[in-house]
Amino acid sequence: MNWSDRFSSPEQIVEASFFVAGFPNDETPPFLASIFPGSDAMIQIKHRNTGEILLEIAADSLVGMKLVGKNLSGADLSSQVLRNCVFDSDNLDEASFARSNLEGATFIGASVKRACFDGANMTRVVMTDAILNESSFVRTNLSKANLRYAKLPNCNMTGARLVEADVSMCDLQCNLIEANLTRCDLRGSNLTGADLTRAKVDEANFTDASMTDAILEETYIERAINACAKHKPFKPKSHVAKRPWWMVWA
Repeated sequence: MNWSDRFSSPEQIVEASFFVAGFPNDETPPFLASIFPGSDAMIQIKHRNTGEILLEIAADSLVGMKLVGKNLSGADLSSQVLRNCVFDSDNLDEASFARSNLEGATFIGASVKRACFDGANMTRVVMTDAILNESSFVRTNLSKANLRYAKLPNCNMTGARLVEADVSMCDLQCNLIEANLTRCDLRGSNLTGADLTRAKVDEANFTDASMTDAILEETYIERAINACAKHKPFKPKSHVAKRPWWMVWA
């Protein structure tokens, strides 16, 4: 039987509310489950390696879900639609969000160490004060994201897109090879030893940022704002021969 044909009008959907009650939880027709997500729809968040169930949620979607203060260490949340989810203060160490849509999600004050965000859409994400040590953001879209005061040491942000992102006052001692930092706010951030090889930094604001030993190979740093402002300008050694001291008064 085609359930969607039988219950297509508002009156028939009301009929379905009584009809579904007669089915065991594991036998409810899929069409009815989509009409009544609370009837038997259940989302399980599992550990990415062990398969252990970390959390069960009675819902048919995680969009906009508030998961505050949860322990989801090692969770497999890859290839999911997680728009506007709230992960504030969570333990998400070693979790995977690879290829997921996280647009507008928040991770305020969360611990997300050694996590994977490769290929994820993280536009307008808020990760202020988050601890992201050693996480991977390869080819991740972080445009207009807010990572102010976040900790990102030893992260891999190769090819990440941070256009107009706020990463001010961050610990960015990480790999930013080929990252797009166009109009990015990096004021006061720690970029000591960071690798910005071939990074795009047009109009990026580096005011008061620490860039000691930063690698800037093939990077047009002159297109940025106040880059290396605290560094002394390089002065080549003069090749003009100096007279011996005894000839100074000659």
